[in-house]
Amino acid sequence: MSTPQGASSASARPAPTASTAPTPGTAPDASQTQPATGQPVGRALSARQQRRRDETSSTPRLLRLARAGAAAAALLTGVVATGTFSTDGLNATPNVVADQWAAAEQARVDIPRADLLAAQRVTDPAAAGEQGLETYDEVLRAAATDLSRTGDDAGGAAGDWSTFVTGVERAVAQESTETYAAASAAAASATDQVAEVADARADDLLTGSRSMLTTVVGTLGVAVLVGIMVWLALRTRRIVNVPLTGAALVTAGLTWLSVNPGALPLDYDQYVQDTRASTTALQEVYQARTAQLAAAAGVDVDAQEQVTQATQALDRVGDPALEQAWSEVAAGDDPQETTGAYAQVEDALAARVTDDLDRVEPGVGAPAALTAAGALLLGVVAAGLAWTGVTQRLRDYR
Repeated sequence: MSTPQGASSASARPAPTASTAPTPGTAPDASQTQPATGQPVGRALSARQQRRRDETSSTPRLLRLARAGAAAAALLTGVVATGTFSTDGLNATPNVVADQWAAAEQARVDIPRADLLAAQRVTDPAAAGEQGLETYDEVLRAAATDLSRTGDDAGGAAGDWSTFVTGVERAVAQESTETYAAASAAAASATDQVAEVADARADDLLTGSRSMLTTVVGTLGVAVLVGIMVWLALRTRRIVNVPLTGAALVTAGLTWLSVNPGALPLDYDQYVQDTRASTTALQEVYQARTAQLAAAAGVDVDAQEQVTQATQALDRVGDPALEQAWSEVAAGDDPQETTGAYAQVEDALAARVTDDLDRVEPGVGAPAALTAAGALLLGVVAAGLAWTGVTQRLRDYR
């Protein structure tokens, strides 16, 4: 039996439902109204909400960057405070610096002593004798060893030293005071150069771990840490961050010590200064005595100027007995008449210098290494505190 076509079409059309056929007289549901963008009106974000959402999503990434920057600033300050680096580049370790300093201080007295013994050989060979020649050879070997231990900065001094040694032998062979005078000038030049090296190494020991580079890097490190602290407080609405504050204080402390080295509870600074005073005094005494002998032999030299410089150097040592004995040497016209007073000054100063330089490692090397190690340890601690402080805030966003 066939079905009418109209009835079939009517049955194929779905019946209207309540959701698609609104009741007459009622307003359409606002939640079903779509804006032009296709986003429901009730879920649209305001500009302020969107900004907060963007900040929240970017904060963990910024915190990770801040954490790395804070730790790096603190650690770098500690590394620089060890004295390993300076504005000139990489520095030697404290024990190497101490050894070079001791060698240069020894050379600054051995070279003038060799010059004095050479003057005695040239001006009075009979008085020098065989024993004087043996002593001269021993001093030559000692000075050559000293120069080899002072580092690359003493290259020019080594050349002048070689000129002196060969010049003295020619002067003795020719019995020429003029040839000796040229050789003595080379010895004086070598002495001045090793004295500069000694003073530079002493300055490295006194300020190497508290150099200008430490001050600059430390100041920048403190600025970075404080800046991160302020940014973190504004970003997270938490004012105090104890670990990060501790890192800033440790870094500031290292920087302050670079400007005020006397605050360290160590006394090797005074030891270095005392040793420099005694070696300089012995150097000047040797050079003054050499000038007296040379002047007596007719060499054109300003002996009085050399004596004055020795007197000033002895004043810095602060030993009244030495000053009294040297005043007799300085006032004498004939070196032969002041031999006893001069021997007293030389023996006392030489013993003082030997004692000072024998204590270089326990007196300077070990404390300097301890100071460098302490600076590095504090840098690591500060870096750890900085890392921990920022990590605390990063966890709030996980």
